[in-house]
This record gives sequence, C-alpha cells and structure tokens, in this order.
Amino acid sequence: MRAGGTVAFHEADGVAHVCDPPLEAWTRLIDVLALYSQINGIDLFVGRRMPRLLCDAGLVDVCSRPIVHLYEPGHGRRFILSDFVENLSDRLLAQRLIARDELDELQTAARRHLEDPATLVVSHLFIQAWGGKPG
Repeated sequence: MRAGGTVAFHEADGVAHVCDPPLEAWTRLIDVLALYSQINGIDLFVGRRMPRLLCDAGLVDVCSRPIVHLYEPGHGRRFILSDFVENLSDRLLAQRLIARDELDELQTAARRHLEDPATLVVSHLFIQAWGGKPG
C-alpha cells in the first residue's frame, strides 16, 4: 500500500449471533463451532479486534462502525448457522467433536426453529474498520 492509501476490513464477531426464543440445539451447535474454531486457530471474535490491529499495524486515523442485522424469514442468511455446520460437518465428525446422530438431531431442531417466522435471528456483530497509511 502506498502512502496516503486506505486499508478497510469488514469482519464478523460472534458475540451477537443469537436467536429468540432460545434453543438448546442452537447453543450446542454454536459451542461445537466454537470448539472447532479454537482447535483450528480460527478467531470467531476478530471483528472487535480490528481497530486495534489496524493501529498496531501503524495505520492512522483509524475509524470503525458496528453493524448488526436481523435475519427475517426469507432472508438468505437466516439459516447461516445451520449452513456453516453443514459445510463443516465432515470435519466436525472427523475431529470427533460431535457424533453423526447428535449432529443430525441438532440440525433438524435448529432448522425447524428457524423456519418458524416467530423466531428472531440476530446476525453476528460486524465491525467495519479502516485507517490510512501515514504519508
């Protein structure tokens, strides 16, 4: 990046990804994903660290903006937790983080819950952060 340029990020932070009414299957799936992430060096909470990381990298005039969405019925990301779990299912099973029967049961319960239009689904907290390279 040349002097005077801007670096920008849009990163997720898992702190806010919830549903209401609460569902034990949702919580268990979140816990399995958190364990998988920890074992595999994935930071589910990097969003909150982005402004500091930019400052630590020497950028100036660092700014940030939080974003949270509600995933209403019909929204393409309403089922994102279940989709992530499905995409990782072979790895979750291979690493013995969950048994196939339990995974299938949790996925069925979560999908049924998310199909209910009365279920509120809150996105991850997203942090947009940007800063400039000193000139």
